[in-house]
Amino acid sequence: MNTVTTPAVYVGTWHKYNCGSIYGKWFDLLEFDDKESFFAACLALHADEADPELMFQDWEGFPGDKGAECSIDWDFVEAFREAQDNGMEAAFLAWLQTGADGNYQAFESAYLCEAESEEAYAIETVSDHGLLDSMPSDLRGYFDYEAYARDLFMDGYVFSDGYVFMNR
Repeated sequence: MNTVTTPAVYVGTWHKYNCGSIYGKWFDLLEFDDKESFFAACLALHADEADPELMFQDWEGFPGDKGAECSIDWDFVEAFREAQDNGMEAAFLAWLQTGADGNYQAFESAYLCEAESEEAYAIETVSDHGLLDSMPSDLRGYFDYEAYARDLFMDGYVFSDGYVFMNR
């Protein structure tokens, strides 16, 4: 089973950092109802500055370019929240590794199943659809599942971290 880290950021300010301080706090982003309440908490933490310029000094649970020093992709946070609500956060993160944009509805459309490998998925597909049922049983052992899997994943399907998705 995959371990999933929820999106979190360590929030300091550029002013404190430039003065030699990394004072700040870790925030679990799923604890906030929306982006506005998150930023309100950040500003309250740094209320000792007149106009704090927030700096996200460290982050975890953000794939690729979804988090940076100056920005957080809040659409990703909301999509992750939806994935977590549906028990699909590991699959959602695996899907993002394929280069997908992070839209949860697109993820739901693309998601097919968990599988140990591309070949395991091919074996299951052949079995579930009875593709070899009309073939004499003594010849079924000659079917090349590895080649079939290669062909499936060459165009129509994507395998990422134990999950299978439609390639759209």
